[in-house]
Amino acid sequence: MEKSKRKEMEFQLRRSEILSEAEKIFSAKGFYNTTMAEIADSSGFAIGTLYQYFEGKENLYTVMVGEKLDRMYKEIRDAVNGVDNTRDKIATLVRSPFRFVENNVDFCNLFIRGEGATLTKGEMVLREKIIAEYLNHIGYVEYIMRWGIQTKTLKNMEPRMMAYVLLGIIRSFIYNWMLDHKNTLLSDKVDCVLDIFLRGVGAEAE
Repeated sequence: MEKSKRKEMEFQLRRSEILSEAEKIFSAKGFYNTTMAEIADSSGFAIGTLYQYFEGKENLYTVMVGEKLDRMYKEIRDAVNGVDNTRDKIATLVRSPFRFVENNVDFCNLFIRGEGATLTKGEMVLREKIIAEYLNHIGYVEYIMRWGIQTKTLKNMEPRMMAYVLLGIIRSFIYNWMLDHKNTLLSDKVDCVLDIFLRGVGAEAE
């Protein structure tokens, strides 16, 4: 049993090292200009070892992007679940992805460029995963909006649409920052987003 656990730990450690190095190279060179040989050399493994973990470059890229996004959504939800009132939860919904982007600029540049294999099975799987995860996240944000309505912190509006609006504002700030304003902190814009959003859905003072 101990030997089996040790092998599993070694497997996961090697896999993590490969994914980490792949992210760096994909981010620096792009999908098309990266080779499996480069990733193998950078991660310190024989190229044959990489194929024990991943079917090929496309599969490696798909897994890397998918797991990175899983991590982002988990970080957001863990942070939101750690605060109590509606305003703090909404602020955390904004702050967490902003900090993720700040800490993963190269990856986000790669993701925004949309690099990857064109019209292949791997890309379709990744695209479907991205859409499914985004819709799941919208559902989570909708839940926060419903809770805000029930506690009379937010106006009694359609919570699904409120979720779309908040995520749309967040996305717009991220894209604008990625394109033009990397010399500033994206996380400094949290209050601005809250002001824009809550002026529209904040409960009216009695």
